[in-house]
Amino acid sequence: MDLTVDHVPFAFGDLESITEEFVRLGLEPEYGGVHGNGVTHMSVLGFDDRSYVELIAEREGKKGEDHDFWPEHIRADAGPAAWCCRVPDVREECKRTLERGYAVHGPLSGSREREDGTLVEWEMAEFGSGADERVPFPFVIADRTPLSYRVEPAASVSGGPLEGIGQVVLGVDPNRLEDVFRAFRDCYGIPTPIRDSPAGFGTVASVPGQPVAFAAPDGDGWLADRLERFPGSPCSCLLATEDLEAVREVYPLGEPLEWPEGQVAFFDSDVLGRRLGVLERQS
Repeated sequence: MDLTVDHVPFAFGDLESITEEFVRLGLEPEYGGVHGNGVTHMSVLGFDDRSYVELIAEREGKKGEDHDFWPEHIRADAGPAAWCCRVPDVREECKRTLERGYAVHGPLSGSREREDGTLVEWEMAEFGSGADERVPFPFVIADRTPLSYRVEPAASVSGGPLEGIGQVVLGVDPNRLEDVFRAFRDCYGIPTPIRDSPAGFGTVASVPGQPVAFAAPDGDGWLADRLERFPGSPCSCLLATEDLEAVREVYPLGEPLEWPEGQVAFFDSDVLGRRLGVLERQS
């Protein structure tokens, strides 16, 4: 099964302030409305391939209330909280995953209402790995209403060198890295990852032809701290480009790092750190 990234939720305590940071970086998301839970709301940074970064936070006056959209991540300004893949049929994906022996939570219904009154509806499911649900599988989504209701390319990125979400980097305990590989191979048929040791990440294992990589820290640091607090979630979201230098002419990026399949440069942001970058994969 090919993994098609639909979106990556970026969780922050205040939607206005994180939106301002994205705008400062030249990435202007569009307000997407209030979720059906009434507690969270979001903005969408949509790309030409219809993948998107979702900025999600709790609404003023609703902060601290119960909901299922990554409340711990939101309240800690954690950034990437999960990752989502688009599938034709959520029920079929649930069946396929159950047949492989993995836990399934769903199908579930979701919705949000845009400012123009349009109701956006979808079906989704979440997956675990038996008793240990820290294997960072994606959740899946299928639209009930047209995809265009949920995402349209943002003017700030449409037609430019940023193509969409190129790779989701999953933080993994180094002692469990091989187990996670086996789980992904069993469930998604991934090939053997290519490994390297980019500065600040420890071991990175990138999956050829698939939008996923695994990062295991080799000691103390930001990634080890993040894994201790948020196991089973992404640590970074990398946008795709065919020309990293062209991106650097438009957006503020740091110096490139060698990555297993190419080069990565992270946005120059104290707020985001190494949680949002750009990947140029070797052809």
